[in-house]
Amino acid sequence: MKKKIHLSLAAIILCTATNTFAIDLDRLQMFGYGNVNYSQYDYLENYQSKPEKRAKVDLERFVMAQRYLLDDTTTIVTEIEYEHGGTGSTLEYDGKEEMGEFETEIEKGGEIVVEELAIMLTQNPKMSFKIGHFPVAIGMLSSRHVPSLYHSATRNRSESRIIPATWHETGLEVFGSLIDNSLHYQVQLVNGLNSENFDSSGWIKFGSQRRFEYANADDLALNLRVSYGELIGNQIGFSYYQGDTGDNRHKTQLKSKGTVKILSFHAVYKYKNTDIKALFIKGILDDNNKITAANYNLPGKYRARNHPVAKEAIAYFVELGQNIAPSFNMKKETILWARYDFSDTMYKAGKGVIDRQRYEQTTISYGLNYHYSKNLIFKSEFETTKFGSSLDDMSSMTLSAAFQF
Repeated sequence: MKKKIHLSLAAIILCTATNTFAIDLDRLQMFGYGNVNYSQYDYLENYQSKPEKRAKVDLERFVMAQRYLLDDTTTIVTEIEYEHGGTGSTLEYDGKEEMGEFETEIEKGGEIVVEELAIMLTQNPKMSFKIGHFPVAIGMLSSRHVPSLYHSATRNRSESRIIPATWHETGLEVFGSLIDNSLHYQVQLVNGLNSENFDSSGWIKFGSQRRFEYANADDLALNLRVSYGELIGNQIGFSYYQGDTGDNRHKTQLKSKGTVKILSFHAVYKYKNTDIKALFIKGILDDNNKITAANYNLPGKYRARNHPVAKEAIAYFVELGQNIAPSFNMKKETILWARYDFSDTMYKAGKGVIDRQRYEQTTISYGLNYHYSKNLIFKSEFETTKFGSSLDDMSSMTLSAAFQF
């Protein structure tokens, strides 16, 4: 009898809790996207040997995003990305140990990444706010990372070689639209980068602290983005990022600031069946020689150990797409596209830093995409990469099924 009473009480509590915390589905919006890739590519280990042909299949990403309207002015915004079908690892720095130790928890080969988790306060179209974790508004991928917004099977190589791909940090954002909703701006104050993870191949790319359980925020960064035109359609604009990095280090603090400055220009234009996209990014790292010297003495868990970091890095691309369906009386959109990518993570090595020319890369890619529906695209990409040194050219072919809903 006592057991039945306990079960009844549990049922009452569960029902009460369900009613108390029930979600009003009319206030919930959900969307997502993802892609599955098959690739044949040249594998070149550590830039040291001749490439060999390999093949792979990859659940590259699956993204779920939700927005929940708390009231007329407050929205909870979330976006969670599952990369390569896995759950990933976290790296925790334990400063209590005598030598300062790192502890790694590894569950699976991929990652689950919270790309956005923010409270959005919408006051009016001219000024609104975000508090929490959100994309850093620089480059092209911060606003055009959904598969339907880029032609290639994989995201552009140039941008993602010198800054974090779909870069996201934690802080405060003020944003809005002016001049008949045509001039858009974003001002962001976020946690800065960690210069212990700057290196030759990625410049400041790996300085984003998402590998760690928490992000050091002794140094902050300010980012400004201004664009004119449509939010997702035709537009032209620029972004400027600046932040110190020296005090966000774990092992050895720098007496110098290690300031990162990044300027980018972007343009998107579509007319009838033709579209063109262009991006230019240039970055400058102050005190790069001091950062390089300090990183030489880091423990083996740091990827930047024994890797010099350059004073300046540069990247740009131009992409042209043409819908050929009307020319062949095809009903469904079919895009023939081509892109020229250039990036150099050691564009200017700086005083006392050895330049490594193999990190200058030029990639020419092209492909044909078939839009089966507005939510499903079959993509192909063929590319060849040339290096600034005597390394052999590398080529690859990728077939992708990309979806969104």
